Amino acid sequence: MNLSPWVVGFFRFVLGVIAVWVLMKIKGKTITLEPGDQWRFFTLAVLAVPINQLSFLVGLRLTPASHPAILYATTSVWVLLFAFWMGIERLRWWKWAGVGLSIVGVLVLMGGELVSFHKETAVGDIILLVAVLSWALYTTLGKPLVERYGALETTFIVMIFGALMYFPFGLVAVFTTDISGVGMSAWFGVIYMGLITSGVAYYLWYWLLKRIRPSQVAVITCAQPPTAALFAWMIFGDKPEGNLILSGIIIMAGIFLMVAYGGPKRGVQ
Repeated sequence: MNLSPWVVGFFRFVLGVIAVWVLMKIKGKTITLEPGDQWRFFTLAVLAVPINQLSFLVGLRLTPASHPAILYATTSVWVLLFAFWMGIERLRWWKWAGVGLSIVGVLVLMGGELVSFHKETAVGDIILLVAVLSWALYTTLGKPLVERYGALETTFIVMIFGALMYFPFGLVAVFTTDISGVGMSAWFGVIYMGLITSGVAYYLWYWLLKRIRPSQVAVITCAQPPTAALFAWMIFGDKPEGNLILSGIIIMAGIFLMVAYGGPKRGVQ
């Protein structure tokens, strides 16, 4: 039995808040919001939790597994355009080159999967694109707040606001869904998504954002597909093919160009 996206989202957000709260306690962090920033955090929470996470979970059920990797590879493009529009970054040649190389690397890894986009999966692909755009906005808009409050503090506030918004709807889904037939593997997956991908990973994303530019952080997304393939080889023995090696080289070249050539993290460049 598969869990519905609404139920998965509920447990994922609750566990994510717990994970970040534990990190806050360990580091002894406290937060005092400046006047007017509540709405900025609210906006980030809307983008990161109900829009991004639910769009991703719903879209994932309506399209092949390769499509999210391809669509999320375009995150760096959207972040660069949003950052330029908001006056946070300028459009430099090395940014376009780094972004372009990274996306090409993902396409090399996917091979013929690019041609599998067709009308039967259009709805799922559009929903996933909404998730990508919301994540790109979440990344870009978060830069000023991360530098003002810190990565962990910003992540914690966003997770709290987002979980509170989703909690009533998720609670209804939990109590109206029969989850007695859900296997342990599914629950382990939910726990992993909650603690790691929604808790620790959100914090690490903003930790990077505090130190480098939004477009530089976003381009790292392209490293996910070859990294996943690499772990599949190490853990399950899936022998890497030539396209994996070539893809990794191209993507790392793009990331290196974006990050190493980027200069200081602050200032419009």
